[in-house]
Amino acid sequence: MKKSVLLCALAAGLALGPLGGTGWAAAAPRAAYPVGEVVSDAPLHVRERPTVSSGVVKSLRPGQRVLLSCQKRGGWVDGNPIWYRLQGSRGWVSARYVHDHQPVRAC
Repeated sequence: MKKSVLLCALAAGLALGPLGGTGWAAAAPRAAYPVGEVVSDAPLHVRERPTVSSGVVKSLRPGQRVLLSCQKRGGWVDGNPIWYRLQGSRGWVSARYVHDHQPVRAC
């Protein structure tokens, strides 16, 4: 008797499990913003707008990791027209000198 009650409870839990909470196929949490890594040999200028003629806001160190908010086409830098907007900053960096570790959405 105890064994059949246990089996019924187990079966009910398996049947109803996906209906409550997050379900069976709950996605693993992902970072809110993709991570990028500066791959330049020298400090990388963060620009006000996505072009090299724009003013410099600050600089990033080689190897520094940053959060990338989004990407858009801008001025060409060594054959690459893509620029990343930095999360939490009003600045842009050329994708030529930043390796994106995850896909970056369009702005």
